[in-house]
Amino acid sequence: MRWNEMGEKYVKEYPVYCPRTQQRGKHEIEYARATCTRVPDTLLHFHCSINGKCKDCERDYQE
Repeated sequence: MRWNEMGEKYVKEYPVYCPRTQQRGKHEIEYARATCTRVPDTLLHFHCSINGKCKDCERDYQE
């Protein structure tokens, strides 16, 4: 997990296995920290290392 200087944004990386391409890769997700603990952090950016244009898995990380 990486934090920016202000601590308001952070990036998490998740190892994945793509059922469509049958390849191993990673998802890199950038979040904005919520101001309240009762509210989930906001997804700002999704990137798949297997196919940068694919957004099919993005919904798995949205709450």
